[in-house]
Amino acid sequence: MIPLSTFLLRLGLALLLGALIGLERESTEKAAGLRTNALVALGSCLFTLISGYGFLDLLSIAHIQVDPTRIASYVVAGIGFLGAGSIVMKRDAHTVRGLTTAAAIWLVAAIGMACGAGLLLVAILTTVLGLLVLFFLRLLERFLLPQQFQKSQHMQIEAVTLGEQSVSQICEALAHLGIRVKSLSVRKEQALEKIHIACAIPDAATLARAIDQLRAFPGIQAVSVGAEDGAGTDAS
Repeated sequence: MIPLSTFLLRLGLALLLGALIGLERESTEKAAGLRTNALVALGSCLFTLISGYGFLDLLSIAHIQVDPTRIASYVVAGIGFLGAGSIVMKRDAHTVRGLTTAAAIWLVAAIGMACGAGLLLVAILTTVLGLLVLFFLRLLERFLLPQQFQKSQHMQIEAVTLGEQSVSQICEALAHLGIRVKSLSVRKEQALEKIHIACAIPDAATLARAIDQLRAFPGIQAVSVGAEDGAGTDAS
């Protein structure tokens, strides 16, 4: 049996490394932040310690065999349920969010298990690599794929009557202005047809031109645009 100080060292290091990953997630306002990741790492480390050292007394009993990897293997499988809880499917934009947070939880569990198994240097290096991926690769993505990180706007168009050809013309007009349409839906409310468009608008000048062009379409009565939080401007 290893001394208590070693147990505390491994648990403390797991808590610290998990908190570092969680701090990065917290800084970007993700669902699983500092406390969640710290607890995942700490729990994974404890389960690994229990698996490796918690049942050594049973070895003195005849016909008893202990598999030190049994509990640890269930941690690997079980952490997926926690990670799945952070994944959200946005129906309006047809996108999935939370996959990186779920992967971070999975990584933190592995870091905690490495600490519990005594692979302290490996756990530290993995944490450094994980932070590099989460922070610096995000910056690289913003540089190489800036259009993917443009803030989504929700545009609502109210019209008396719009046919399929008019909807197609609206999409073509937006594309001509450099506005990327992510999703589009049409529904009828009483005497009006409402078109909801989730799109990425490069700047305010492009937004102003888009509103002017859309208002010139026959049958369109109002155009309103807002960010993801729902606050927006109206051009009737």
